[in-house]
Amino acid sequence: MTEAVTVAARTLGRPARSLYPPAAAFALWAWQTRGVPAQTKSMFRRRLVEEFVHLGMPDFSRSSRSTYRSALLAIADAVTPAYEKTLPIPRSQPTAPYTQPEVAALRSWALRQGRPSRRRDAITLLALGLGAGLATRELLSVRGTDFEWRDGGLHVAVWESRPRLVPVLPGWTAPLIAAFDSEDRDRWLFRPGRQSVRSAQVTDFLHRGQQTDLDVRPARMRTTWLLTHLTAGTAPRELLQIAGLENLAALDRIAGFLPAATESVR
Repeated sequence: MTEAVTVAARTLGRPARSLYPPAAAFALWAWQTRGVPAQTKSMFRRRLVEEFVHLGMPDFSRSSRSTYRSALLAIADAVTPAYEKTLPIPRSQPTAPYTQPEVAALRSWALRQGRPSRRRDAITLLALGLGAGLATRELLSVRGTDFEWRDGGLHVAVWESRPRLVPVLPGWTAPLIAAFDSEDRDRWLFRPGRQSVRSAQVTDFLHRGQQTDLDVRPARMRTTWLLTHLTAGTAPRELLQIAGLENLAALDRIAGFLPAATESVR
């Protein structure tokens, strides 16, 4: 991989550090999933790059997949030139929400964490995701000082790219109060010992804990939160505002799950 990045960086006139993240993710997938030998000319082929982008990046956004594909195809062209037709990235399907039994299983998972600090972080992760519908970087950026009571309910202020005030679903208020009820209110709520905000910190937290078959993902938590509001009859325009969404098309995709939703998750 290092050889491929070095050659590509020199050929393309780009800094090597910008090519390492996509190259590392692709090389690991190709070796572990496809069993491709860890050799530059065997691994960095356009067709294999397409497979990785379409099959090996299910949790990445469409824009991230496009960015990775562009970088990986550039590397492949630099080290193993080929002329294969590329495939357009299809419009991503909405992430399926959790069912009520799955939410119950997630609560149980959080309470079974070994150390008290891990239990607190696990339930905080669920509360910010399922209770406030925050995206990964948003929930990582929440501090104890970002909460306030308004109109009889707990609200969390989001200061990331989509600033807003989000009402917390009542069923998730108590664990959040317990999490920020401390002398150091200015600390981050989830994993307070961190020195920075990086999206991989959620994945790192999950990998360091007890292994589980549960699909613990902020993206699914956010979809579940959105569906809960739609099921409860929250006005679409109000939901757009508290969710930080720009248009109704995003809600239309979530509404596709409404016929199967028999009751809201609260």
